[in-house]
Amino acid sequence: MGSAGSPAQQGLTAAGRFAALQVADLEAVVTVERRSFANPWSVEELGWAVQEKSGLCMGLWVEEELIGYGIGQTEEGLFHLASLAIAPAWCQQGWGGRLLQELLSQARRRGCKGCRLEVRMGNRAALSLYRYWAFREEGRLAKFYTRPVEDGLVMYREL
Repeated sequence: MGSAGSPAQQGLTAAGRFAALQVADLEAVVTVERRSFANPWSVEELGWAVQEKSGLCMGLWVEEELIGYGIGQTEEGLFHLASLAIAPAWCQQGWGGRLLQELLSQARRRGCKGCRLEVRMGNRAALSLYRYWAFREEGRLAKFYTRPVEDGLVMYREL
């Protein structure tokens, strides 16, 4: 389930709870990852991100179920959002925006002044989410993604 602590520390919301991801959460993260992406991260990659000192890795739980997560790294005043996923059964219900808002808020608290990410050019739902949250396009990455091969879009917003 996620890290323990008081409701205020866990970030209780009306219907969901945010908490920093722990190694014990990796099995649930991998389940969401594999359901969400054609080329999922490995358990080792996810484990490294969760344990990294500069990592900013949050889970979103509804009751005892991990329904989404965001993984990134804060460094030199910048938050790099590496992955954000909501389990398919929970998509299109506003959870992605709530999770993104929490991650950006946490990054600001760590002193970050901006957030950068890469997204598949064909991922319409993610592009819509990021544009709604005022991310702007900064560049394109030719053949950045595999399975299938697709260009990536670099996006940025100030915090």
